[in-house]
Amino acid sequence: MQLTGKRVVVANWRDLDHSLAGGAEHYAWEFARALRDAGAQVDFISAREPGQPRREHREGVRILRGGGQFTFYLMAGLYLLLHRRRLDVVVDADCGIPVFSPLFVSRRRTGIVLLVHHVHLEQFRTYFPAPLAWFGRFLEGTVMPRVYSGVTTVAVSDSTRREMVEQLGWQEPVGLLANGNTPTAPVTVDAADTVDRLVVLGRLAPHKRVDLVIRAVAALSVVRPTIQLDVIGKGPDLARLAGLVGDLEIEKHVTLHGYLDQQAKEQVMSRARLHVCASDVEGWGQVVIEAASYGVPTVARNVPGLRDSVRDTRTGWLLDEPSVDLGAVQARLLVGIGTALIELEDDERREEVAGECRAWSAGFTWDAMHEGAVAIVKGALLKTSSSPSASAETDG
Repeated sequence: MQLTGKRVVVANWRDLDHSLAGGAEHYAWEFARALRDAGAQVDFISAREPGQPRREHREGVRILRGGGQFTFYLMAGLYLLLHRRRLDVVVDADCGIPVFSPLFVSRRRTGIVLLVHHVHLEQFRTYFPAPLAWFGRFLEGTVMPRVYSGVTTVAVSDSTRREMVEQLGWQEPVGLLANGNTPTAPVTVDAADTVDRLVVLGRLAPHKRVDLVIRAVAALSVVRPTIQLDVIGKGPDLARLAGLVGDLEIEKHVTLHGYLDQQAKEQVMSRARLHVCASDVEGWGQVVIEAASYGVPTVARNVPGLRDSVRDTRTGWLLDEPSVDLGAVQARLLVGIGTALIELEDDERREEVAGECRAWSAGFTWDAMHEGAVAIVKGALLKTSSSPSASAETDG
C-alpha cells in the first residue's frame, strides 16, 4: 500500500513556531514530513498564537492554525468533522489531551494513529488549579482509553508504554517509535576549557525543574568557585529563573542564553563537560540524546523517559528517586553533579564516556523514525480496509 495522494491530518496543539514548542512539536513535524515524503497530502493543525498566520505552507506541508490553549480542541474537532469524508488518516498527538479524533471521523474509512509522549496525570496538578486538574486527569485517565479503544497507538519510549498500562489501564497493544536526532558539528576545544562547565538544554517550564539545578550550582560554587552553568532554551519559566539567579547572587556562575541558533549552540555545547536534566518526567529525553551527540553525558533523575535515554554509568548517571520532596531531589542533584564532575576529571574515563555517548546518539536518526512513521500509517490504513464494516461499505 502506498500513501501517494492520501489525505492526512497531523493534529498537535503546538507547531514549531509556537513559543512553547519543544521536543513533542519536533517529533510531530518529523512525522508530518515523513508522510509528505511518502506521497501524502499533509495538513498540520495546531493552535494559533497572536501574530502567527492562520495558514502557511512549509516544506510541502500545509499548516492550519486556530484557537488557543483550550479552544484549539474545538477548532480541531470542527475541522475533522467538516472534512471527515475526505480524510484517509488522522495522526492524533497526545500533548496532555489529544483531539479525540475518533469522535469526529468515520473509523470505517479513516485510519487513526494516536501518538503518546508520556502520561500527564501528575502534570495536570502542577500546571492547573484543582477543578481543571481533575478534569484533565478525568479526560486522560478515563475518557481517552475508551475513545481510542481499537485505535493504532504508538509511544515514544518503553517507559511511556508502561505508564499507559499501569496508570491508564490501557488495553490496546502499544507500538514504539523512538525519536530521531540531528547530527551535530562539535567544536574542538581544549579539555581545560570544559572544567566545571555544566549545561541545561531544552524548554524552560516548571516541571523541568531547572530551578533545582540552579540552586545546586549555587551550593557547589562554594567548593567549586569556577563552576559555570549555561542554560540554553526559552519558555514560560525564563523570567522566574532569571529572578532566582539574581536572588541567589550567582550571576557570574549562571548564564541564561535563551534561544541559540545552531552555530552558537554548538559553541556552548562543545565547552560543556556535563549536561543536567532534573525534569519530573519526559516522554523520551531528546535533549539527552542531543547532548550525547556532542560527547556530553547527562546527570538525570531516574524517571520515565530519562531512564530510557540515559544508559546509567555509560552515557550518564541516573539519580534514584526515594522521595517526591523537591528538597530531597535537590540534595540528590547536588551530590550527583559533584560526583560526576569528580569522575570526569579523569581523562581516560572522560574519553570513555564521551565515546559511549556519541555511539549511543548515533543510533537515533530521523530517517529511521520516518520509515517507522510511514509503516505505522500504512498499518492503520490496512486496519480500516480490512474491517468488516469497511468491507460491507465497499461491497454495497
